Amino acid sequence: MNILVLAKQVPDVSKITFNPETGRIVREGVPLNINSFDRRAVEEAIRIKEKNGAKVMVASMGPPQAVDILDECLQMGADEAFLITDRKFGGADTWATSKILSHFIKIKSPDLVLAGKYSLDGETSQVPPQTSYMAGMNFVSAVSKLEIMEDGKKVTVEQDYEKGTRVITTSLPVLISVSEKINRARRVPEGTPSMKDRVQIVNSESMKLDINGNDASLTVVSGTEALHNERTVKMISLDEVFELLSRKMKEGGSKKRSQKTVLNSDFSGGKILGVALDDRDSGMQIATKLNDLSFQINAEPVMIGNVDPNLLHGMSASEYIHFNSEDIYSISRFLADYIKKERPKFVIIPSNSAGKDVAGIISAELSLGLTADCVDLKIEGENLIQYKPAFGGGIVARITSKTKPEIATVRPGIFLEKVTDREMTVREIYLKNSERYEIVENRIIESKYIPLQSSNIVIGIGRGVKGKQTIDHVVDLGEKLGIAVGGTRPVVDMRLMPRQQQIGLTGLSIAPDLYIALGVAGMDYHIVGLRYAKNILAINNDPNAPIFRYADYGCTEDAQKFIDKLDAFVSNLT
Repeated sequence: MNILVLAKQVPDVSKITFNPETGRIVREGVPLNINSFDRRAVEEAIRIKEKNGAKVMVASMGPPQAVDILDECLQMGADEAFLITDRKFGGADTWATSKILSHFIKIKSPDLVLAGKYSLDGETSQVPPQTSYMAGMNFVSAVSKLEIMEDGKKVTVEQDYEKGTRVITTSLPVLISVSEKINRARRVPEGTPSMKDRVQIVNSESMKLDINGNDASLTVVSGTEALHNERTVKMISLDEVFELLSRKMKEGGSKKRSQKTVLNSDFSGGKILGVALDDRDSGMQIATKLNDLSFQINAEPVMIGNVDPNLLHGMSASEYIHFNSEDIYSISRFLADYIKKERPKFVIIPSNSAGKDVAGIISAELSLGLTADCVDLKIEGENLIQYKPAFGGGIVARITSKTKPEIATVRPGIFLEKVTDREMTVREIYLKNSERYEIVENRIIESKYIPLQSSNIVIGIGRGVKGKQTIDHVVDLGEKLGIAVGGTRPVVDMRLMPRQQQIGLTGLSIAPDLYIALGVAGMDYHIVGLRYAKNILAINNDPNAPIFRYADYGCTEDAQKFIDKLDAFVSNLT
């Protein structure tokens, strides 16, 4: 078996700074490392080699200094390493990058390609699905377990997604993006000699690929701005903490509430398309944004998706086209055909697991620019302006597309949900599964874990909360209040909470009205998931904990005292 791993050198996002005079990121002196997800992909390839026998190749596209991460991969146990580097490739967006990587894949013809589910600098998750489509390979994203089947022709994987875990079988050749959960990568032993001389250099000439990264890119970054922490903490007592909690529950409730809106009725400007996949809330939010934008260009807001229409009463759309399928290929095929036929002015897709995969495949098939994980969308003239966070959320990039229609995935929880009294038309269609993969089992996480991005109030558990029994009790109390409970990466790594509830750079970004950081230290990798929270309340018995620098309210009490008082608070309500 031949395995190819795609790895990227990325800056340490916690060390990134921003020059306000030039409007540019300061990269000088910032440590460069192998992307953490990609390191796990390399580790998984080496483990397959050790168990089944395989040849492991690693390729990285980047500048000459990316040789350092390939050296590390060889030291870990990879057999061959390739640096894809050429000035002509510079400035490539995800579509152009995927074009180059897929060409290299076709040259090497591996049975299995592994990659991290996203890079920590760009956070798009676009390159794996785009590359797989262009290379003509099957694709499964966010894999936390991988087994080669006995016949050597298929793989069985466990795929993490918002509601739990799917067990999937698919045929080789396949490109798989791996999650953080798949393994713990080995460290290179001290004293291991450098192997840089074994790294093979690949360029446009040797690949026989005439492509210019800038010219081939379908998206353009037209500006960036830094996001500064403008919160000033106000220290309050534990009694005042519960006064704040009571007030927030009375103001908006624990569940995000809907506002009223009016549906646009002037459709003279054509159609605009939104997608609802696997999640009612993000679908309603996209429909609301679609309708808001429709008034500017007199367009008809149409929604398509697999969410039960009975859950979408009041959706701000003229029509909802519903299908009952979770097959990303059949969904992508239908959406691509609809886009070619109806030519909507732009397409908005949720930035959840299915949405990212579907958007990447459509972008690759139709050669359309795609911007991931947007936190805002605006219309200027004929263009959809897409605002996307990068480098751990430290900056927001202003992006436009060279192609029409523009496609953007949007972060769940960012936009408001508004409902209309006007009933939309519902059209049912049947989608036949693609047969490119089979969902063997669907393991849904316990219902007591409320989805983080649908809750108006979220409690985040840090290491200051001791023991699984205590954490489970907080989750139970949260369920009674309708409050979502999540955790930091260390809490999830210790298996005290499902990976679906992780908040931060390698977890979810959330935007609740109130985030209660309970026993959370406040490390950068957690804070980046909270940038869009309206209010942050930190409870930590260490007055010097970093979390207080990022909070609106602070309380220097032990986490257990808060839990005891929360217990009484719930009892009084019930």
